[in-house]
Amino acid sequence: MSSATPQRQPEDGHTFARVVQFMINKAASGSIKELDGLCNIAQHWNPEQLVILLPVFYHHLDPARIPDVVNSRDVRAIMLARYSLKGVLVTLDCVCSPDKLTHAEQTISNHLISNWHRCHPWINFFYRHFFASRSPARLPGLLVTRSEALKLVVNMLMRMGLIGDSKTPQSLVNTPSLHPIISQLWCMAITSKDNDFLVEADKVMGSQERGAFQEHMSYVVQTCLDVSRPLFTNTLIDVAGGIRTMASIAFRYIRNIRSLCRKILSRQSVDGTTPCDSAFGVPRCQMMLINCFGNCAVLLIVTSQQNSSLREAYIERNLVALVTYTLRDLCQLSLSLKHDEFAKHVKKAFEEALGYIGLLVLKGPVDDVVAVVCQALQARLLPTVLEAHAYIPGTDAEERMNALLISVFRSYLAFDKVLRIAGRELEAEEESLDAVAQCNADLLHSWNLFKKTVHRYLDLRSQIPAASIYFDRQCAATHNSDEWHPQWDLFQCAGCTVARYCSRQCQNTDWDQGHRTACKYLKAAIGPSASRYIRKSLFLLAKIEDSEIHSNQEFISQLWVTARAEHPEFQDRLVLEIDHVPEKPTDKFKFNPVSNYLHIFPEASERPWQVASEWRQSVGLHGPGLPAVVRIHEGDEIMEKPNLLFSPSTALRMAFTGHGLDARINDNASSIYHTGSSAQSS
Repeated sequence: MSSATPQRQPEDGHTFARVVQFMINKAASGSIKELDGLCNIAQHWNPEQLVILLPVFYHHLDPARIPDVVNSRDVRAIMLARYSLKGVLVTLDCVCSPDKLTHAEQTISNHLISNWHRCHPWINFFYRHFFASRSPARLPGLLVTRSEALKLVVNMLMRMGLIGDSKTPQSLVNTPSLHPIISQLWCMAITSKDNDFLVEADKVMGSQERGAFQEHMSYVVQTCLDVSRPLFTNTLIDVAGGIRTMASIAFRYIRNIRSLCRKILSRQSVDGTTPCDSAFGVPRCQMMLINCFGNCAVLLIVTSQQNSSLREAYIERNLVALVTYTLRDLCQLSLSLKHDEFAKHVKKAFEEALGYIGLLVLKGPVDDVVAVVCQALQARLLPTVLEAHAYIPGTDAEERMNALLISVFRSYLAFDKVLRIAGRELEAEEESLDAVAQCNADLLHSWNLFKKTVHRYLDLRSQIPAASIYFDRQCAATHNSDEWHPQWDLFQCAGCTVARYCSRQCQNTDWDQGHRTACKYLKAAIGPSASRYIRKSLFLLAKIEDSEIHSNQEFISQLWVTARAEHPEFQDRLVLEIDHVPEKPTDKFKFNPVSNYLHIFPEASERPWQVASEWRQSVGLHGPGLPAVVRIHEGDEIMEKPNLLFSPSTALRMAFTGHGLDARINDNASSIYHTGSSAQSS
């Protein structure tokens, strides 16, 4: 008996091969039963065996047989196409990683690419007629339910992303006819109010977890995104109903992720979740959250680069804060999940989320980048970045990027609002953050600089008298009330008006001249398009300017001597440019001819600089060169054309000293320069 079994194997094998060939021939001739049978057999075959079924699975997908209006004579063609796509999906189940394919797997992939022009019209048909249509045909033998159509369409769309890419000539992800379908399903997954449909859709995706359909659609959408090809994003916006609606849908995707995550963290049950469902030894619902979050982060990154209006709508919708909060929750969730494969997914999602925030603050341009920084800080991004190594194994190699992000946030501390938020953060948990920052030298260095700058600027801010934020209304009383028409608030601190200026000529000629001078130099100090954050931070910027010069007097004096030798034709017409962000004095300061900065004033001449210099001399504020300029790091900067402000300290003194307000602006503060040829404190 033991010797008889091996002798029958070849005969059985040959018999089975003949049966399969018979089924292939019958299926090619139009047998629905045999085609379905081949699909069932194929589920147990390896890629090498599946290759022989490829011709028959694509045989009945002729786009010419797609009917405009379904009637009884179209039933066979539709059912053959249905089982053909089912067979195609079976063959594609073995193609998991496009980068590592065997010869047989590559053959299967190539077949889909070369026959995609036959597949996607049928995908469109099944979606339109059996899923989206309110009255699909009901005919004998037409066995396609709404759920089956959804499963067929979504699974084909997912495979489209795995097989085709931007380097493939017949790129599957760039099939315009499918873009509306993908967009509609993406919107429906989060906006549908039909709970029964959503539950059924999750089951159709082969999972018991709530949100599986959302995860699938988030994946399909992110596979279609290409920064250099905005066509899909435009379709997504149109289908969603406009910029604001799309931003709202993206917000709801991430909000749902966070809601489910917080339920898990609080040990609440998640409706519809089966405890035994797992991947990599981790509950499937948790893996779903991580993947969906990463997909949504990619959506934010790519679409923000493609559409500036959408980018700003995301920011207005507080997506920066929501992404940060969700990232922190997911990181906390991963503390108890140390499986290496799972950690890779968490790490990828972490990098994509930080990539979105980094895109806004590093690359821009963003209309209100300070608002982005404030959102991220208030959502506790810094603790999340510092503690990443504790949450996610293998993040040590990424600490340089995290350190860079902290350094960028440090450059915004000169803005009063950012400083106040950062100060509260440090006050709450500086010691604990110091401890976690010890994990990496680059991270520790950036963190120490950040907190040192926060403490220093808070100390400078505390020196600004409270009286500085109010204008002396008694001065206004000397004018006819009918002629006092405030046109704009030039500077604000903590939401209070600092100074207001008339838009009409004042009765007092001397006072009018003072107003004109103040307007001119204060407007130059803040620039023609300065943000409200600069206006509210001008006193702080003046304090920082004074402090930088006072702390580096000797270096500045030496630098001035060198600059005069390099620019003999300018001599006393040199301007000190101050950048408060670098650590070393050699990077903080440089002298340039005044011609480099004429654009700061509307008339683009040296005259305003000469007036400011003469005024400074008249009040005993001498020093090397003309009044300084201060570099402001706000938004997208071009290295050759940085954002520069005329000396805030000089502008404030010019504006207020002549009206007896100097003490209120700069109580107990040293003057910038002492009368003489060297930079010394008075």
